[in-house]
Amino acid sequence: MKKFFTAIILLVVLASLSACGKDAESSAESGKKLNKLEQIQKDGVINIGLEGTFPPFSYHDSKGKLTGFEYEIADQIAKDLGVKPNYVETKWDSLIAGLDTDKYDFVVNNISITDERKQKYDFTIPYMVSSAVLAVRKDNTEINSLKDYKGKKSAQTVTSNFAQDAKNLGAEIVPNENLTQSLDLVTQKRADGTIHDEVTFLTYLKEHPDANLRVVDGKVSSTDIALILNKNQDEFREKLNEVIQKRLDDGTFSKISEKYFNKDIMNK
Repeated sequence: MKKFFTAIILLVVLASLSACGKDAESSAESGKKLNKLEQIQKDGVINIGLEGTFPPFSYHDSKGKLTGFEYEIADQIAKDLGVKPNYVETKWDSLIAGLDTDKYDFVVNNISITDERKQKYDFTIPYMVSSAVLAVRKDNTEINSLKDYKGKKSAQTVTSNFAQDAKNLGAEIVPNENLTQSLDLVTQKRADGTIHDEVTFLTYLKEHPDANLRVVDGKVSSTDIALILNKNQDEFREKLNEVIQKRLDDGTFSKISEKYFNKDIMNK
């Protein structure tokens, strides 16, 4: 009888230990830190950084609604991820740095892939190609080619790749915060020119045919454009790559490009 009760007690103890083990395992599983993609899917929201003052890439229309080429690219990505986009508008000079404090999950803002940026951040596969060109006043008779820009004043946001392009041509940087200010500095003769993406100028001149601006012949540079995000988020980056490639292949992004530029500028 004593052996019987001892066996019963032993079974109870073993069952209790087993249950505790399962509870501990379940607790550990529930306390497991989610990766970036899992967290976004759990929250149902993806935070997206952009300027919101950079037509035609992201800007506010006449009714104040945020819109633009890259806005629509990001909107499609959010739909493909099955989450709601939350757009966080930030000035260019602090836009990329916002990733350091997880202000957003990625930035979409005509950002070139550079070796310097790759040291600190990750990029998705490119979704478009950017060609930088120089714009000056129509009445400027001194600058007729890119080589004429040496020693001139170029209105640029100081941390952009376009500012580096201007320096490479030998120009002096006149710092400002966005494209609108750059163009104003040029038309007010406080700067000789400004370098920006070709489609930006084409769109601006289409909307402002009387603007005192012209594009100088020649491409300053061409770079691949991609989403930028923090490092060590491999699952998230791979999912973004999957979505981007799908929409490049099926023509969805090309349709958005044609809508804003009358030209397919997507990376294929």
